[in-house]
Amino acid sequence: MSDTLLNLDSIANQARQTLDLLRGELLSMREVSGHWVGELSASALSTATAISALATVRKFAGDGAGDELDRLIDRGIVYLNSQQNADGGYGDTDRSHSNVATSYLVLAAQTLANDSFGQDRLRSYLKSAGEFDGLRQRYGKDKTFVVPILTNLAIAGLADWATIPRLPFEAAVFPGAMYRFLQMPVVSYAIPALVAIGQAHHFLGPKTFWPIRQLRTAAVQPTLRVLQRMQPQSGGYLEATPLTSFVLMSLAASGRASHPVAMRCVDFLKASIREDGSWPIDTNLATWVTSLAVHALSEDPDDDGCWATPELIQWHLSCQHLRRHPFTGASPGGWGWTDLSGAVPDGDDTPGAILAAQRYASRASVDDTAKCHLKSLIEIGRAH
Repeated sequence: MSDTLLNLDSIANQARQTLDLLRGELLSMREVSGHWVGELSASALSTATAISALATVRKFAGDGAGDELDRLIDRGIVYLNSQQNADGGYGDTDRSHSNVATSYLVLAAQTLANDSFGQDRLRSYLKSAGEFDGLRQRYGKDKTFVVPILTNLAIAGLADWATIPRLPFEAAVFPGAMYRFLQMPVVSYAIPALVAIGQAHHFLGPKTFWPIRQLRTAAVQPTLRVLQRMQPQSGGYLEATPLTSFVLMSLAASGRASHPVAMRCVDFLKASIREDGSWPIDTNLATWVTSLAVHALSEDPDDDGCWATPELIQWHLSCQHLRRHPFTGASPGGWGWTDLSGAVPDGDDTPGAILAAQRYASRASVDDTAKCHLKSLIEIGRAH
């Protein structure tokens, strides 16, 4: 019996040491304000779309404007050239297996950037993956990804516009609440892509029947205003490089590289490139990882709550959206995945933040006024 107790004590001590080590490492990762940011992995998929967008803009850039774009494109190409897998294809990240979608995006980026690194092997991989038929089979009936990828290829001269399904960009003139009744061919968060890609097809693809063409022409400016209304301050739709890049390349390819929406997309891509020349899928998940960190620390039976500083609590609460969101029309009260302007309140980040707020409210170091404020925001979040 005594040996068993000793073993249990030893295991408990080892567990405590491990927990202390993990706790210390987690606390060391905080920003000055006490929250966590984290970093998404570099992505060949995102980098390829960014290169294609900037290379398309470059065709329409004024004197001197192309030099900076050239540097960004060159940095991106150097990163892409380091990411080709042994089978000749490309994966979403440096740890991903090759897939036909990312491989086609890389081919389009290389073509627009006038780079031919490893293209024989890349084309061989695409052939083995079924080429366009393989791409369409990957996504089935969902046009959210396959149409943007095919559009990127058409802009690069690698696909025929006539083979690409048209996206009904004119439907974006209706209120967002009606989208589900209109049977949109893309998910709601891809509305910016639907507008920009649909317009690119309208201008660059085969001409449609005259009355329909006139209707779509009349919808160009109103739906451009939708794009402007949905674009966040950062310029990046959803803080996502691929979505922002598809919007940018579509506007630029149809001769509107100088439109305010396009220029803000360029600013976003300039600001979000990494040191290694890559772009991530999204800028960061600061709100989400902070909620997870708060929950993890609170689960420690010996937690003293010293991390629950007023600065951290204020930062976390400031991420709550208190107005109806212009992108999705979501009611006030929710949280998105980041504190950046492109975040959209959703159904997983909101409960994560609510649980974190409950942990804050249970801390002895939080005064009564702050606890009341926390509880009111929790109720707003639950209503969301």
